[in-house]
Amino acid sequence: MNKRITKDWLLIAGALLVTILSLLQIGKLRIDSSTDAFIPERSKVVQTNHEIEAAFGSLDMIVLSLSTDEPSILTTSNLSILETLTNSIAAMDGVAFVSSLTNTEHLGSSAEGLLVEKLYEGTGEDALLHLETRLEEWPEIYIGNLISEDDTMASIIIEASLDADLEQLLFEIQTLVASYTSNHIQFSLIGLPVVTQAIEDSLLQDLAILIPIVGFLIILLLYLSFGRFIPVVLALTCLVFSSSLMVGIMALLHVTFTMATMLVPVLLLIVGSAYTIHILSHFYEEEHLDSAEHINNVVKKNRRPLLMAGATTAAGFLAQLTSPLLPFRTFGILCSLGVLVSLLASLHILPAMLRLAYPHGVKKVRNHEMRRHLDPSKALDHITKRGKIPLLVLSLVFIISTVVLLPTIKSGTNMLKFFRPSSSLVQDTNLFNEKMQGSGILTVMITSDSSSSVLSPQFLTALDTISFGLEQKAEVGKVQTIVPFIKRMNEILGTEEESHNTTTSDFDFFGSPSLTEEPIQEEETFHDARENLYEIPSDPEKYGLESEEDLINLITQYLLLYSGNLSKFINDPLEPDALLVTISLNNTETEYLRTIKDEIETSFSQIIPSSWNLVIGGGEAVSLELTDLVTKSQIYSLIGALLIVFLLVFILYRSLSAACFALIPCLYALMGIFLSMALLGIELDIITSLLASLAIGIGVDYAIHFLSAYQRLSLIFAPDKVVYEVMKTTGKAILINAASVTLGFLGLLFSHFTPISRMGLLFCISMVCASLSSLTVLPALLQYHKPAFIKQKTKETQLLSRRISP
Repeated sequence: MNKRITKDWLLIAGALLVTILSLLQIGKLRIDSSTDAFIPERSKVVQTNHEIEAAFGSLDMIVLSLSTDEPSILTTSNLSILETLTNSIAAMDGVAFVSSLTNTEHLGSSAEGLLVEKLYEGTGEDALLHLETRLEEWPEIYIGNLISEDDTMASIIIEASLDADLEQLLFEIQTLVASYTSNHIQFSLIGLPVVTQAIEDSLLQDLAILIPIVGFLIILLLYLSFGRFIPVVLALTCLVFSSSLMVGIMALLHVTFTMATMLVPVLLLIVGSAYTIHILSHFYEEEHLDSAEHINNVVKKNRRPLLMAGATTAAGFLAQLTSPLLPFRTFGILCSLGVLVSLLASLHILPAMLRLAYPHGVKKVRNHEMRRHLDPSKALDHITKRGKIPLLVLSLVFIISTVVLLPTIKSGTNMLKFFRPSSSLVQDTNLFNEKMQGSGILTVMITSDSSSSVLSPQFLTALDTISFGLEQKAEVGKVQTIVPFIKRMNEILGTEEESHNTTTSDFDFFGSPSLTEEPIQEEETFHDARENLYEIPSDPEKYGLESEEDLINLITQYLLLYSGNLSKFINDPLEPDALLVTISLNNTETEYLRTIKDEIETSFSQIIPSSWNLVIGGGEAVSLELTDLVTKSQIYSLIGALLIVFLLVFILYRSLSAACFALIPCLYALMGIFLSMALLGIELDIITSLLASLAIGIGVDYAIHFLSAYQRLSLIFAPDKVVYEVMKTTGKAILINAASVTLGFLGLLFSHFTPISRMGLLFCISMVCASLSSLTVLPALLQYHKPAFIKQKTKETQLLSRRISP
């Protein structure tokens, strides 16, 4: 006995030491909240983005917007703030380029031809007047990009360098903005890097909130279920041990902490409670004087169903190995390992603590009046015997509704939807989308072959037409290309045949204007002659040229004369072979993204030669690709989980009918999930896509526990008494287990992230469906058709056949 006590103390001390050492590793966790953590590096869209960034620089755009409740933001004081912020940000490490009203160059005209001047001069009484005039001259470039149409919002567009530390850069920008206080200006940061950083900042905070909430709910349920505080402490010790151990393993192995893997410790707290509940439930069911002998009997009686339940739950998690997404596969491995640790803790650490806590046995807690009224054994027994027709009708309604509504479930991975609509980030982004060009980005890179040019007037004219067509869509804010710059320079420098006799000079691109003997024309007439020249020069005769090649040379000369930065549109001003089209979106719903992407591919395929190459990248292209991978992952993991669980139960019971019966609660859990998603409009996303396989792995536990108890007790009691006797013991444990898991997942409703809170709700629904179907539909079917495996004797049934009660 003394040796047994010593071993128990050593086991518990070792578990506590491992728990403490594991928790100390939290600071070493590597966090990555970006979609890049989910998309495989070999994915086409990732390779595309690398190609685009190699040619045109970083796609990580950050936008600092300044909005006002005054009639216009164009005041001297406001523009002074805008200019100071622009200059300060431009001087920061990691910033490749900054653009705002105060540092943008304007293409104007003079008697000499092209005049590149500052859009905002910032000095003199007429500075604002000149700014407003220049904005009106070229609204295609400025409106919706640098300033809103109603003049109440201005933006600073920040391009990070490829090697920038985005976390540090965002911190510096936020610190800078925080130093400004204004009663009339509101500052906001938007863009994919901002969203990613906000998620990263909230991950550990979310975990710090969820674990105590989930723990408290489990503690509350355990206390109400057992009427004692000791089992609460014992169960919680096992749960904390398994959860913290997995966190320590993640830190030591440098596993990236993503939105998927952050759920591992929380899920283990919830799922692991099932194994401790079954041990504790049977331990406290009978009054006894010798805890050592009694706990040995309890463990022997529950070892097989617990091992089976643990194996099937781990199998449900391992089904994620079929996913094409690495974080999902990592999540599956960690959770399955955590389940096994929880199971071992329940079978070894928990019994050791029970032996030490109750050296002289345990007295049964008096069954209070409330507990007698809440005892569901008789009610469930009555339902299974008398309610077969209502169960059949409800099941048919459930099945038909799920089949009909399943196709209505949408999928999407819009990261902005991870936040609640009331969050400042969502509201700021919505305001920007309403007033400006939109925060979503699709980028199209077109690469020509050596025999043709992306500056071909025919191609540029078609590009202009496509851009105009896209901008007519409500979801598209703006399409940015090289075209407006060429049209503007043509307006200033081009020569129209009909105006030869009225112009004051013939422009020489590399020399000075030569004066003619004609009288000087008035300025108003000069501009009138230019009004029809805001176009792509596509008619050689109109410009006194002979061929399209001459027009290409003309456009090339325009670009050489322009001293501004065009690196975001073409890869070389002299002989470009790649051109970039940036499409800003104010609505990034998956259905719209897919429609626009398809239209882009269709439209451009009609205007570019077959030897040219077209690729589509950007943050929203990644989101669209991730949506497809998530959908594929859902299908693979769902089928994989069903097959693995089916095969496991078949092997464990050596019965095909047992495997089929065990899947019944799983199917009800799945129907509960999909029906709820369809009715509540919940999308299939990064988090909710994990649900189906998990519900199968956890839901099958209830079936296994019920089938094992039914198999044991059917050899002892008469057929009409078996269900009631099962309900008195295992049935109660299943209900407590389901309530514990349900309450635990309800704790996820307090998450900062919408997908996680929705996951909590859906999992609660699935567990209710799985547990109730295990205690109603399953026994009803067993009474109607008793399969052969029920009559098989196991070691446990042979032991129990000598006893009168379970």
